[in-house]
Amino acid sequence: MKQLFTATAFALSIPLVGCAGFQPMHGTQSAQTAFSDMSVTVSDGKDEGDREAGYLIRQRLADRISAPEKPTYQLLIEPTAQRIGLGLTSGDFASRYDRLVSAKWTLRKSEDGAIVARGQTQSTATYSADRDPYRLQSTSNEATDRAARELADKLLTEVALELAELPTL
Repeated sequence: MKQLFTATAFALSIPLVGCAGFQPMHGTQSAQTAFSDMSVTVSDGKDEGDREAGYLIRQRLADRISAPEKPTYQLLIEPTAQRIGLGLTSGDFASRYDRLVSAKWTLRKSEDGAIVARGQTQSTATYSADRDPYRLQSTSNEATDRAARELADKLLTEVALELAELPTL
């Protein structure tokens, strides 16, 4: 009898939890709302590698962020990409490369341009230095793509953490 009473009391108290203001811990309410109210601007960079990385970052972010006509926030991104030679051979040629893609980002309020948050993140992808120039170009492009995708994901995580710290209205 006591177990039946406990089970019934527990079952009847579950709807009351919603009245207490509890929210799901892994819900999409705040981050999804903020990301749906944000525009993204990626600068061109200083060379072709920066422009390629910026394009790939912009494409990755476009899959996750839908900007309205009048966004509350503007995310400004300045990407840079560089190639670093690793593992020199006996002929003093690099046998592997690191593609380092980094980005400085600034989150601003659209209405007054006030800086809400800023930061910098980077990502690295390693690829083999092939003697065939076409294969080398292909692996270099693929490494840039991998590094840019990872950087975009890291950037969204950092921005989400900053947005979570903002006071709610």
